[in-house]
Amino acid sequence: MSNEQLKISVVVPVYNVEDYLKKCVESLLNQTMSQTDYNVILVDDGSIDSSGKICDEFQKSHPSVITAMHKKNGGLSDARNYGMKRAKGKYILFIDSDDYVEPQMFERMYALSQNGNKKIVECNFIWEFEDKSKNDIKLSYKSLKDYLVEGRVVAWNKLYLREWLNEIHVEFPFGKLYEDQPFFFKLVACLNDISEVAVDQWCEVYYIQRSSSISNSETDKITDIIADYSDILNFYSEKNCLDTYHDELEYRFIRNLLGNVLIRKVIKIQDKAVRAQILDLLWKKIQIWFPKWKKNKYLKQKKITNVYLKIMNHWLYKAFYVF
Repeated sequence: MSNEQLKISVVVPVYNVEDYLKKCVESLLNQTMSQTDYNVILVDDGSIDSSGKICDEFQKSHPSVITAMHKKNGGLSDARNYGMKRAKGKYILFIDSDDYVEPQMFERMYALSQNGNKKIVECNFIWEFEDKSKNDIKLSYKSLKDYLVEGRVVAWNKLYLREWLNEIHVEFPFGKLYEDQPFFFKLVACLNDISEVAVDQWCEVYYIQRSSSISNSETDKITDIIADYSDILNFYSEKNCLDTYHDELEYRFIRNLLGNVLIRKVIKIQDKAVRAQILDLLWKKIQIWFPKWKKNKYLKQKKITNVYLKIMNHWLYKAFYVF
């Protein structure tokens, strides 16, 4: 089957994952969708373990499906962008090399795409820890505003219409952590209606949690999220839709900055001087971007997170300087 007829191109960034890569790729090969309908691009991002060799072995054993590419290390975003530019399928799917997927994933998700009438097809997934697992379920989204507030920002649970990505020129930010956030929020700004998004009810991806992964390390680069959010707000402003989605972005960003970033990242910084600098920057940016965030309409919803956000003030915030 020619490249023009491929339904899905799967881009797998690979970096030092020799213990996980085989299970990941085997799950991509063991799909109920015909292998003539999809291809897998393994982007070895300068691995220094045996990951690059494993990629070559898979290409040798499955040359019609798998292409192994090797490049100088540039990080996750760079590897994804590299693969995206070389994809030929109608849709692009990003899968992380330490995760694995359900056998019917491609078939079920592509069926929901209506052969190119959906720009994004999203699936549910499973958080897989060493001692437990947890399903992450969304059944649907009511509107684009709802998608901004409740959507999963991860890049690896979605099919993206390749022609659309080429038109809007949205890529992953180079050299940044939290790269999924600007990618997701910029894509939503380029959608016309929530009808362009479909949701697969099945849990298709097993999202492996390991302490050495990017999401659980390098907390000294917390400032990346500040740069990402600044970039996103500028993007919305340039597209003249910042006013339209202001409340949704405000709530989502405040919820993350004062929740996940502050509670899970900032307070773990042992050097109190460095922590104080980050805390100063975080609070300053919040006041500049969202000076009236306490009046956000989504804070009226009865959620545990909102209770915490409602009581947060400058005096309570100061307590994080001395933990």
